[in-house]
Amino acid sequence: MTTQSLQLSHHFYNLFQALPDDAKQGFLAALITHNRQEIEDLLFYQACKAAKEEGFLSDQEAQEFVANLPQSSVPLVPRLCLDTLS
Repeated sequence: MTTQSLQLSHHFYNLFQALPDDAKQGFLAALITHNRQEIEDLLFYQACKAAKEEGFLSDQEAQEFVANLPQSSVPLVPRLCLDTLS
């Protein structure tokens, strides 16, 4: 993730935090409805990464788990952080 992308992500997060609660709920509902698979895949990736860092998965096992993510999210996960598993 580039510095510019990281800054943009933080700006969007701060904007989200500034929303009223009902707007936050509406946004989250729409995000889950339209991006459920990407969210689930990213959560799975983060769980694999945490398991590797805690010693529950080897490097090879973590790579295999991430490699088995659905093809729809394959471009997203490596772009975000796949390289941090190695």
